[in-house]
Amino acid sequence: MSTVLYRRRVSPPCTRRYNADLMHLLAIETSGLCGGIALVTGDAEPTLVDEVLLDQALRHARDLLPAIRSVCQRAGLEPRTLDVLAVSIGPGSFTGLRVAVTLAKVMAWDTGAAVVPVPSLRAMAENAPPGRSPVACIRDAKRGGLYASLFERCGEEMTETFGPALIQPEALADRLAPGTLVLGRGAAKAREALTGFDVAPEALWDIRPAAVARLGHRLWQDGETVDPLHLAPIYIRRPEAEEVWQRRHGQS
Repeated sequence: MSTVLYRRRVSPPCTRRYNADLMHLLAIETSGLCGGIALVTGDAEPTLVDEVLLDQALRHARDLLPAIRSVCQRAGLEPRTLDVLAVSIGPGSFTGLRVAVTLAKVMAWDTGAAVVPVPSLRAMAENAPPGRSPVACIRDAKRGGLYASLFERCGEEMTETFGPALIQPEALADRLAPGTLVLGRGAAKAREALTGFDVAPEALWDIRPAAVARLGHRLWQDGETVDPLHLAPIYIRRPEAEEVWQRRHGQS
């Protein structure tokens, strides 16, 4: 059984939430340190029904499925009645991304739900306080590098001005404008290079499943769905094991 670290139930019980005519969207976030899911309902304006964060070790399909069933049960839904699956697609953890993409493909095949890919660093940018801009979202890409995207705020929207890219901390610092807010666990690796920039508190470093749900709902409204068979993670770089194998066999 999955270990739940945090559960937030936002919507009070009401008959409208169980209306079969409403759109039901499930968001899956497994790209970072913590995995989680969120459920929203509604068409024009989404309502967050439930959000669950799981233990760091429990991001595999076998752990996510019981959590999804529990969230749907609490909402009075059957998993097969889900209309949309919003999937955080990276860049991030290779294993976590594979889990989410595989699970979404299986669920979409079983339920007929539409699939919406949500760039993970864009979801991280949702953690920025209102009015803050520009924003840098960074993750540790291992082997000395960072995954990074830069965003400028335009009203309520965040526009990506750079990335997602694999970049060294010093090169990233050269790109940042004064006053940039830095989010993400890559800040721990790049702290020395980012001296002089505003690094957000650690509480704002991880992606919330609710943010994936909000963005997924917006993208769904804009028609940004994909064929489940074509859903693929944003990897940017090859897994370390693959790179080691290629070096050993004289391949670049």
